[in-house]
Amino acid sequence: MSYTKITLRYAAAFFDLAGEKGIIESAFEDMTLLGNVCTSNHDFVRMLQNPVINADKKTKVITGIFAASVTPVSLSFMSLMIRKRRERYLPSIAEAFADLYKASKGIKTAYVTSAVQLVEKEKAGVLDILSKLTDKKIDLVEKINENLIGGFVVNIDNFQVDQSIASKIKELKKDFEKNLFIKGF
Repeated sequence: MSYTKITLRYAAAFFDLAGEKGIIESAFEDMTLLGNVCTSNHDFVRMLQNPVINADKKTKVITGIFAASVTPVSLSFMSLMIRKRRERYLPSIAEAFADLYKASKGIKTAYVTSAVQLVEKEKAGVLDILSKLTDKKIDLVEKINENLIGGFVVNIDNFQVDQSIASKIKELKKDFEKNLFIKGF
């Protein structure tokens, strides 16, 4: 994903702080939790982005939701973002932090989109091929898109492999639109 400069700077600063405190693993879990909450609860994100809601109320909401499940350093970081009026960046910061963590551990994220849920054997095959190609551990993120009809699309970094039935049909359609008829035969 592409991030803004401000998102990357805050994520990198928090990553460095977590490294200094020796809590990178815990901070990663905390940022993953924050990202999951932001993904699953759009009202929470709207609350963060709403300039009318007072910073104190936002801090109380964050504390109420996360105080029991995150480290004090992570909670302080989230509160600092609210005090500095940067709370709208928290979902992106959480995602950027996760990417920094994965990069530090030598893990690449691969996105597999398929028409149906992949079976464990298929997942294992995709993971094996991608880990051999990249020489890194792979974190596989699955998506379902029924419009693919069948097959799959794999995205990793700036590389894409499209083996979907929908793309094959599009290619055939383009080939048939060409008039290959030669008069006289």
